[in-house]
Amino acid sequence: MALRSDEDMKRRSIVRLPKAHLHLHLEGSARPSTIKELAELEGMPDADQTFSNLPEFVQVYAKAAAVIRRPESLKRICRELVEDEAAQGVWYTEPMGVPQYLGNQHPFRGAQIRLKEFDTDGTWAIMQEGFAEGTRATGTEVGLMMGINRGFGVEGTVEAARFAARNKDNGIVAFGIAGDERIPPEPFAPACHIAREAGLLVVPHAGEAMGPESVWAAIKSTFPHRIAHGVRAVEDPFLLSYLSDHQITCDVAPTSNLLLGVAQDIELHQLPKLMDAGVPITLNTDDQLFFGALICDEYRLVRDTFNLTDGQLANFARVSARASGAPEHVKQRILKGIDAWLESEPDE
Repeated sequence: MALRSDEDMKRRSIVRLPKAHLHLHLEGSARPSTIKELAELEGMPDADQTFSNLPEFVQVYAKAAAVIRRPESLKRICRELVEDEAAQGVWYTEPMGVPQYLGNQHPFRGAQIRLKEFDTDGTWAIMQEGFAEGTRATGTEVGLMMGINRGFGVEGTVEAARFAARNKDNGIVAFGIAGDERIPPEPFAPACHIAREAGLLVVPHAGEAMGPESVWAAIKSTFPHRIAHGVRAVEDPFLLSYLSDHQITCDVAPTSNLLLGVAQDIELHQLPKLMDAGVPITLNTDDQLFFGALICDEYRLVRDTFNLTDGQLANFARVSARASGAPEHVKQRILKGIDAWLESEPDE
């Protein structure tokens, strides 16, 4: 990276930087105090939140999410998420939520249904109420990324995509694939096709637990607008060039990568190689409940680790706005806010 002037070294408040947050999971973004309170309410033991690898993390996540068993609990999680995002200078947030996995239409036969009285429409309505309350209180806008999980199989995924498509003008802006990357994305291609044809963004997880082959598979089968993670694309120079040439954004979560062993040390994180290759990048938390880092912490981490300028941080924020599913007027408001931030006096 190029040497910088003294002017470049001046730092502005990251909280004041308008930004969009695009890679976060709803339950994994809950407040620790709320999860503890809900666990007590449901008479469930306080879930152990320690893990040392991705499989252990998946189990920890499931235990924490299991405490959300009442409509008022789900609504609270959604409202508090928006409040917490606003406090971090997030003007638009795009959490991945899975209303079809919460209600009584869960397609996976082995699943424990948490909101038994509600179908997918009813569950989504509860989520919308919580998001709307948060937006009214803070001004932070929300667009849902409808999620499916590879681990639950293909059954129900086409219907999930159709549900998302029906609600494109009712708060759902994207369609995401999460879960075990060892399960190939090809069987989920029909669902992604439905979402894309409806005008939704398609955002599969890839390039985290598995290498560049998982990113290639996602590209060839789902035709993504963004990749959730994608950091292991650095292992394939041709893939890096492809992502750059086609401007496919990678929604990177540095602390998550570090704690799950995707990066062995933060100084060895793949971010600089992605930047040098010209890949569009956003910074994200993934699951702040478990990883302990809020979105401003992620910006500070990469700034301090890689000695980045405010201009480079502003570029991450610009990409987050442009690559989001936010309405155009929201994108433009964020972009103007970023310009104003750069024109303001440094805080440090």
